[in-house]
Formats: sequence, structure tokens, C-alpha cells
Amino acid sequence: MRGMTQWGSGVLLLVGILMGGQASAQAWRAPDGTPGPSTESRKEVDGFSAMLLVTPDMDWQDKWDTPPDVIPHFREADRVARDERLAILIFFANPAEVDGSAHTVLDLKVIQPDGKAQLAVEDVACFTGPLMGHPTSVRLCETSLGYIADPDDLSGQWRVEVVVKDRKRNVEIPLQTGFQVLDPGVRAD
Repeated sequence: MRGMTQWGSGVLLLVGILMGGQASAQAWRAPDGTPGPSTESRKEVDGFSAMLLVTPDMDWQDKWDTPPDVIPHFREADRVARDERLAILIFFANPAEVDGSAHTVLDLKVIQPDGKAQLAVEDVACFTGPLMGHPTSVRLCETSLGYIADPDDLSGQWRVEVVVKDRKRNVEIPLQTGFQVLDPGVRAD
């Protein structure tokens, strides 16, 4: 991951590396079609759904790049040891399609334990263009974050805040999650 633009000490913004992949899971719904429960990191508003996930799976791209009928499985992380990595992924489903095109963007913040934003960006690309496949298929935003727990990062609870915006539907979904950066010498397992 070296050589890419970094903000702060451990947050790396990855943009444009995904090509609108999708999985056939239908927008966090149970087998009977009822929506899954809303949480701070997963919500549905007016038919538009979004989810924020922190994972230690650094092979997430390989897990995602599968046929649409294969549902990838990601582990969830709530803590990270020094020099370990996390991927922060944003998923969405069922954006409005007007004139054959969907348009979604997002705001991102990564907040340190002292309350300072290590990263704060607005209206970053999520997905723009025609939807391939079923509209309610779960898609991965074009933007993701990589985090490396550097030795000089603050120990404690870090917060990730995302607002996923469906520009065609005029809907915004605020999401948040967090992870703990462990003290030096402490392992995450």
C-alpha cells in the first residue's frame, strides 16, 4: 500500500479500484424478503440501503471479485494491533436510477480517540452510471479505506463515520462504526 496518497499516519484512501461489482444478496433482507434490522452500521431509508464494514480480511478484493451468485463473507474487526491492517468497506443497494443512471457519493470521517479527524472528505465517488444486474443487488462503493495501525497512532477507540448519498433519490444514510487501536505490544488475537 505504500506509494499511495495517505492522510494522517495510518489512513489510506483507495479510490477507483473497484468496477461496480455486485453480489446477489438482496439488500440485507431475510429469506422471506423482510428487511434486516437497522444498526449504526447498516440502514435502509426509502428503499436505499447502505452498510459500513471494518474487516481484517486484506483479501477482500478477491472475495468480492466473484460471480454475482456467490455471496462473499467478510470477517468483522473491532480492534487492531500495531502494524496490522484493516479494510473499511462501504456497501449499498437499490439506488434510484433516473434516465438509465444512478449517482451515489459519500462523506467519510475517521476520528481518533482524542476527537480529532484524521481524515475528512466530502462527496467522494461511490457509484455513478447504469446499474448492471438487479437494482437490489448489494454493491461495493468505488471508494474504500485502508488503515494501518502505525506505532505513533493513538491507542483507544477510533470512529469511522460515513454518509452514503443517493443523489437521484435525495436520500442520505448516516452510518458509523469503530475499532480499538491496541497499546503497543498487545496482539489483536
